[in-house]
Amino acid sequence: MPRSYLRKFTQQFNLHIVKYHDRLVVILRSASLLISLITISAIVYFHGFYISADERNLIKFIVHFSIAFYILKYLLYYIYSIRKKEYIKDTFIEFIIISLLVLNWILISLFDINIPFLNYDNFDDFYLLFIQFYFLIMVMIEISKASKLIIIMRLSPPVLMILSFFLLITIGTILLLLPRMTTSPISFIDALFTSTSASCITGLTVLDLSTAFTFKGQVIIMILIQLGGLNILSFATFFSAYLARSSAGLRYQHLLKDLLSTNKLSDSFQLLKGIFIMTFTIEALGVALLYVYWKTTNVFMSDGDSFFYALFHSISAFNNAGFSLWSGNLMDNVIANHYFPQGILTVLVILGGIGFVTLNDFFNPNIIRERRKYRWKQLMPSTKIVLYTTFGIIGITSIILFILEYKNTLAIKTTLFEKILTCIFQVSSARTAGFNLVDATGFALPTLIIIMIVMFIGASPGSTGGGIKTTTFFVLMKSMFATIRGKKYIEFQKKTIPFELVDKAYSIILMALIVIVVSTFVLTIVEPQIAFEKLLFESISAFSTCGLSNGACELIGLGGKIVLVLNMYIGRIGTLTLAFALSKRVKEAKHQYPDTHFMVG
Repeated sequence: MPRSYLRKFTQQFNLHIVKYHDRLVVILRSASLLISLITISAIVYFHGFYISADERNLIKFIVHFSIAFYILKYLLYYIYSIRKKEYIKDTFIEFIIISLLVLNWILISLFDINIPFLNYDNFDDFYLLFIQFYFLIMVMIEISKASKLIIIMRLSPPVLMILSFFLLITIGTILLLLPRMTTSPISFIDALFTSTSASCITGLTVLDLSTAFTFKGQVIIMILIQLGGLNILSFATFFSAYLARSSAGLRYQHLLKDLLSTNKLSDSFQLLKGIFIMTFTIEALGVALLYVYWKTTNVFMSDGDSFFYALFHSISAFNNAGFSLWSGNLMDNVIANHYFPQGILTVLVILGGIGFVTLNDFFNPNIIRERRKYRWKQLMPSTKIVLYTTFGIIGITSIILFILEYKNTLAIKTTLFEKILTCIFQVSSARTAGFNLVDATGFALPTLIIIMIVMFIGASPGSTGGGIKTTTFFVLMKSMFATIRGKKYIEFQKKTIPFELVDKAYSIILMALIVIVVSTFVLTIVEPQIAFEKLLFESISAFSTCGLSNGACELIGLGGKIVLVLNMYIGRIGTLTLAFALSKRVKEAKHQYPDTHFMVG
């Protein structure tokens, strides 16, 4: 009986309050967005500026007020929900966080006991980190709820990708300009250049990361690298997850499919889960190996430094960014003769550069089991192309570099093993990472030409690297040999490469060459005092998001920095993406005009 009365009361209560539901939702969402922005601004102010005791207390009050608001908001939504169990299931992360906060408040009020990492008085340590993470989740949820505005605006996927990078660079620039991010004030253009280089995972620097930025500034750069490395995929994830049930959902799911180079929407969602697991697993393994090595060899004075350097360089290597916390990059005396971490970084750079689709096809346990069960199942053609091209380029170029630089930059390496490892590392890094084991300013001109070609080719599709991509280079080479041999079709392992892919490959390389030629031409105008080959090297490095520099980057002025910023931006989003965003798509005509023939070449 009591249970039936309770059920009746609940039903009557829900019927009574449902008429206020829509109005309350609008009020709560508006207030939630406003309070989130205020609280995040307060936390940014707390980290970015030197504050007084009164300002500190005000920030603490804002944080506590927002916590109370979100607890109240969650309870109100729970009361209004008809299926309460489903509501808790759908908002499980919020439920856990709010439950911990409420539990902590009860323990303090009744027993004067604090949960250690939720200690309200320990505002500087774990509590603030927990709150920052909590509000990051809250903001992402609020943004997802506001995604209907994007549907109304009807922006194309390429435009949204361009805007996502622009937003990341803008936020990074603002954060790097804050007083507590740098050891001394830096200019706007230097902050913009550094933010763009980190967000576009390039690695070109006009400031010394070890001396110009504080620990907090270095953390911001590391976060920009991680977000930049996964930005396009994260962007696709966001829309496929939150717009799946909307009228525009299918459009963004197809975007995700194209970005991941899969054949089915179901494949793309499965691969998407694997991408984040794979990324953080590989980076975590890199961190563990680097940390253990640096700890046991006493490279650093403290465990904290060992861990942070391991974390920073693991993220930088896997995302092919090439940023280093040493003044001389990996040429610094502290690290130059430690070959184990150099080997780990080489592996991370290669894994990050071959692409997530290739990694998934090669390492996914389910796919491996299927190949063992069904012997006829093999690696995908794209995986074979990526692996053949990647290791072919690394092998051939390493041999060339060894021959050209044996008595030049490699002369400082005493053993044959050191010379070979340096060549492999430098070539792997030159493809798109930008780490230095030898001084690039000392390269002979033939070596610079080889390095520029390798940078231009870059990494593989769906990876964290740049360039025209290895598959584009492969298709162009196959097309050239097919033309020379008089073959009508381009084939690879009993598969025909469609002409649409060939056309796309030619478009990519032509637009890339146009960008590099134009940017180099402008650089020769604004930086006439710098040698042409140095400017060309920097232009290719920026466009290919490689980050190798032959010394010109430190000499360029305002105009040159702006040109390189644009190069890094265009190189990261891709020339085709930019072209699609700026052009108006036309419907294909159903008729076709007669063929015409004329001489070329």
